[in-house]
Amino acid sequence: MESNKTVSSSDEIDFTQIFRWIGSGFTRIGNATLRALAGLRRLFISNIIYFSIIMISSLVLGLIYSQFLEKKYYNSSMIISCEYLNIRIVDNIMDKLNLLCNEEDRQGLAELLNVDLATAKNIVEFKAKHFVSENDIIETEVLKEQLTNVAAEKKDLVNKIVEKLDIENKHSFLINVKVYNPGIVKKLDTAIVNYLRRNEYIKKRIANREESLLNRRNKLVRESHKLDSLKSVLYLNFESMAKQSREGSNNVILSDKYITDPMSLFKEDLNFNNEIRGIDKSLYLHDDFEVVDGLTTFKEPDNLDIKIILATALIASIVFGYLLIGLWKFNEFLASFE
Repeated sequence: MESNKTVSSSDEIDFTQIFRWIGSGFTRIGNATLRALAGLRRLFISNIIYFSIIMISSLVLGLIYSQFLEKKYYNSSMIISCEYLNIRIVDNIMDKLNLLCNEEDRQGLAELLNVDLATAKNIVEFKAKHFVSENDIIETEVLKEQLTNVAAEKKDLVNKIVEKLDIENKHSFLINVKVYNPGIVKKLDTAIVNYLRRNEYIKKRIANREESLLNRRNKLVRESHKLDSLKSVLYLNFESMAKQSREGSNNVILSDKYITDPMSLFKEDLNFNNEIRGIDKSLYLHDDFEVVDGLTTFKEPDNLDIKIILATALIASIVFGYLLIGLWKFNEFLASFE
């Protein structure tokens, strides 16, 4: 029993000593930090004229840079919706345009966008961002596939849920343009849209979709005409049957074997008409590739605010002042060995 008590007491003493060491370590670190800050403060006050000259010089240089040397640039953005684009294709297009922006003559950029050389020289850079992340799109597609496999017997309900799961704006992209001259923004709006439309990959798919829609529309129109003829015949037959019924005749024009539900014909005709109107809307709007919101001309530059520039210059001047003093002290230290 006595040996057990001795071991327990020894363990408690060891843990207490460890906590004391940790506490004293934090205390020493805190004291060292405070001493260092006090030393920096003392150094700043003892060399106040030196630091004042450096800070005033930095503020003057920052003011001159922001007002006279820095080129003013303007940001504008547009939203494009295209079913045939993904973020990788858009990023590749933007990278290509930015590489041409880095060329000195800008001739390649002017030819690619089909703009004049003066407009090309005023373009700084292009950026693009997807409205919806690809992870969200992939997760939605997986969920749709799981619903289809699990509830195959409830197809109508699953289709309605799947339609609700479609992510809005998943084919939309925000394209940002930075320029030196805001007057070229309207030209760039048209130039960017035309450049994307001229892309062989997109152009073929737009043409193929338009041809498919036109073929579908023509077929629906033909079938609608046939339905109109069938409705006329059916109407005449029912009118004849009603007339003979009033005359007391027992003759039957159409037996139940051939008579179909007349309302289904009218419903089908309405479905055809709605589908034709939907196709006409798609052909008119070109919703597979459309500009949701174009570029806007802004008169205020998008450069850093002068307050931020001056604050950065002030902080940098203080750091630079301490760095010079440190180098001077280090030089004295090395000189003491000579």
